Amino acid sequence: MSFSFLTSRPCVSLFENPEIRLKDVPQGAALILVQLSQADHEYGGQEVLLPKNGILPAGALRTFGPCNPGVYQYEVTVKSAAGEVLGRARQSRSFPDDIEFKPPSNELP
Repeated sequence: MSFSFLTSRPCVSLFENPEIRLKDVPQGAALILVQLSQADHEYGGQEVLLPKNGILPAGALRTFGPCNPGVYQYEVTVKSAAGEVLGRARQSRSFPDDIEFKPPSNELP
């Protein structure tokens, strides 16, 4: 999955999602649950129909918006029409400068 905060308006009561692009979506997927968070703070989310092209357009759902600079994460849970979880994807980016954030690896060299 991928997204960008570059065109997002900060600190609005209902934050419109940026465009979210999904790749390699599991077969049988019909719904996606999209949630926005920052560390331990949940900003909300919505479950919507999976777009056929795998691209959730900007403004398709609303959450509480980020106000403060920091790292925010979108998590997408892919579900079947019956609600069975088929997969999950997460991506974190810093807001507002939109740099992709990769958590430090716990692996030893």
